[in-house]
Parts: sequence; C-alpha cells; structure tokens
Amino acid sequence: METLYIFADHSESSREKAGNYFLDKFELIVSGDFDNGLYYRSRWDYQVTQQAFFPAWTYVGLNHSDTWSTELGVINQPLGAGVDGSYYDNSFLSDVPLWLGLANNPDVGIKTQYKGSNWHLVGAFTKNAEFSGGNPNARFRPDVVAQGDITPRGFANETFSADVEQTNTFHASAAYTFDLGGGSSLQLGSNAQFGDYYNTVTNSNGGDHSAAAAFANFRSGGFALTLQGISYQHNVENAPGVNQTEDSIALSTGALIPAEGEVYSTRVSYSMPTSIGIFENVKFYHDYDFLSSGSNDQFTSLDTQFSIVGVHLSRGAFNTWVSMLTSKNANFANGGPARNDDEWHSQFNIVGALYF
Repeated sequence: METLYIFADHSESSREKAGNYFLDKFELIVSGDFDNGLYYRSRWDYQVTQQAFFPAWTYVGLNHSDTWSTELGVINQPLGAGVDGSYYDNSFLSDVPLWLGLANNPDVGIKTQYKGSNWHLVGAFTKNAEFSGGNPNARFRPDVVAQGDITPRGFANETFSADVEQTNTFHASAAYTFDLGGGSSLQLGSNAQFGDYYNTVTNSNGGDHSAAAAFANFRSGGFALTLQGISYQHNVENAPGVNQTEDSIALSTGALIPAEGEVYSTRVSYSMPTSIGIFENVKFYHDYDFLSSGSNDQFTSLDTQFSIVGVHLSRGAFNTWVSMLTSKNANFANGGPARNDDEWHSQFNIVGALYF
C-alpha cells in the first residue's frame, strides 16, 4: 500500500491548499515455486487515481538450470541499466526514461536469461503492450497505443492523431560484472530493442520503433553510481490525409514526446544504518536525466532536464521516500508542468509505503 503527498509550485490549487495527500495505490503480489524448476510471479496494481487495476508483471517461469531461466507472460522489457528490466532509479517515482516508456515497462511476451558469476545475458520477444480494457491510462507505464484524435496535455486548442500501436518487438541485453575487490564491483553493459507499429486506421504497417542503451553500474560498500545513455526513435506511418507532425508521438497518458532523442542519466546514492524513529536504514540519493530532443515542432522541440534529490528511510516492510523534484520542460512526467514552457518547476513529494 502506498500513499503520496505532493506540493507542486506549478499548480495554483496545490499552492493554495499547501499540497495534496492521497492514497496512491494497492499492490497485490503473488508468487509460487513448484517441482522441476517451475515458478510463478505476479504483481497487480490498483491505481486509485486512475481507478484501474493492471499488471506490473505476471508470468510463469522455468529454471532450466542454476543459471538459465525462461519466463512467459507480462514481462518487463530488458532495456536500461536494470539489465533484465528491473528498477535502476532510486526514487521509484519519476524519471525521464520511465515516462518515455523506456524503463520498467511491461509487455506481453517471452524472456530468457542467463546469469552466471560475471555475465548476464537476456533475450526477449514481446508481442504487444499489456492490455487493460478501453482506458489508455490503465497501465503500469506509458505506452504508444491507438487512441484516435486526442488533445495533447497542455495544448487545449490542438488535436493530434494517435492511431498506431506497438507489435512484434525483439530485445537483447548483455552485461559483464568486474570484481574489483574489497566489496566493490563494476558492471558494464548494453541493450537494444526493435519493433513494428500497426496503424489501426489503415489496418496496415504503421512504421517502426527502436531504442539502444549503454550503461555502467559501480558499487562499493554503501555507495552506488549508475551512468546511462539511451538513444530512441519512433518512425510512424500515418493514415492518408492525416495532417500532423512526424516529430512527436502520443503516449497513453495523453502527453506528447519527441519522436526521437537521446537521454543521458546519472544515479548516485549512499546507504547506511541509522536510528531515526522506527527506521534502521537510510539512503541518500540524486537522480538526474537530460533529454536531448530530436524534434523541431511546437510540441516537443525543447530539451528536458529532470532532477530528484531525496532520502529513503526503511525498516522491513516500512518505507518512506522524501524527495524534491526539479524539472524543465518535463511535460510528460508524473506531476510535471502541463506543457513545454522552458522554465524550471519544482515539486516536493513524500511517499509512504507498507510492503508485506
């Protein structure tokens, strides 16, 4: 169960009310291990603000050996510094790759991975995005989904056609970990994906999309550092007669993002034992992203910066994140300003979570 407090300087109502505090979501986690290496993992989230129940992941798996496994169902795409698609940000709230649909994003497909003492290799095929009824927002992470004509968030007098959905995407990921001694390690890796779009108006080819990432993860005691770069591109084939830019593409959130760009990220943190109230561990962190936009149109041509400074307090099932989010042109981000205005905005967050 998670609660969320937000105080946002870009929202007049938030300023007048000294912020908003609400129940954010419930998570239902089920797992099981059976004979002959068969297992099941599932996490379903009920997002209170979206009034929707959807899978973060849910799959069956088979351990072929101690180092090789295969999973089938709703899986996380293996892209970014989380080699197999797992989290690599510290705040668990917002970052640029996540809200571009390029991190911790579930799709329906199959994934196989090898994890030895040094190598971590992952291959996957995803058929399409996870489906959650007719509500495009009823999903764990933003996706490119067909929604017909939409009014982009922040552009009340504009109409944008969103008529493509992703299908048939191939993924590959590889990383090697160096043991530096003294409890320190360095992991270097890269991953990539390529897939098609289907145009729901013409019932034919809707173009293609691709993304590639390179990353480094350094660990030493309580210190952790991640460096990452992602390059992505959406090539959309619009229906005849559709008069719209090809420099932007619509997400299921109703926001527009650059159809191509590069994202450069850093994640730095330090964890240590503490004695603060009920908590016994504290992690200080700073996550930073810079999106270099490849767009030239009115919607998404400006570059984005995104910074989160915070602390994570924990003890067993009890977790609290206190963070300050500062962003520029983050019109697609959770709680970000409504449109690109080339100005800095700030938001103060407190996330309280109980996992049991």
